Amino acid sequence: MESINPHVPSVALFVTRSEIDFSHRSPNPICQRWFMVLYLKSEAKELALTVYPVNMKNPEQEFKKAYNSNPPVVVFHETTDKTSQVVLTDNRDIEAEISKRFPVMNMNSLKEAEDVCSNVYIKFHPYLKSSTGDLHEPMKLRMLLTELKRINDYLEETGTKFLSGNEMTFIDCDIMPKLQHIRVAGKYFKNLDIPNEYHALWTYMERCYQTKAFQESCPFDQDILMHYEGKVDSHNKPFGKTPTLQQPTMTLTIPE
Repeated sequence: MESINPHVPSVALFVTRSEIDFSHRSPNPICQRWFMVLYLKSEAKELALTVYPVNMKNPEQEFKKAYNSNPPVVVFHETTDKTSQVVLTDNRDIEAEISKRFPVMNMNSLKEAEDVCSNVYIKFHPYLKSSTGDLHEPMKLRMLLTELKRINDYLEETGTKFLSGNEMTFIDCDIMPKLQHIRVAGKYFKNLDIPNEYHALWTYMERCYQTKAFQESCPFDQDILMHYEGKVDSHNKPFGKTPTLQQPTMTLTIPE
């Protein structure tokens, strides 16, 4: 995926590739996070973005030699010296560098929004990994639903389109890929549905689904499922066909 403009700084983003079509639609939520952020900056004409998918089963030698890291890798090319570049792999460093280099569109998030989103993905993992007959599974589910309700209630209270106002910020790009994983993988492995009564959360997700930043970066459902296949209990019977036998789909709608 390329959006080259010679009049603005160039940024390269390396992401783990899709195993469905080998494209830049990475099933890694952190890769999608930076894809969304940089896409929004590109839409605002602050940078020219190129996204490179990396085959993590057999990474290209040039990638391994140049960066010696797993994606996401963000490469900032200096405008004054095309041979000079800054390579970052740490999330905090990436966020700080983006904010420093491209300040026109302010993407800083409210601390309250960051706090309310901080635990939902953490609570998803133990629930997803809980084995058949796990006596603690109901408690793990309650803890996950509690975190989802916290986000719903916060959105309800603020009444804004996104988590830190009426424009997308860093926190939206961080949490929305995770919510998509919870929705898709939770349904497949645990028959989990985000409760319909979380109206504000569903409205928020629909609004994110409508953005080009999410649409361009969103992984196929089957890529998300394969992302978790080795991480869930093998005795958990999935509520659906094996991902590789499914017709590729991308969930971008909400329940009636």
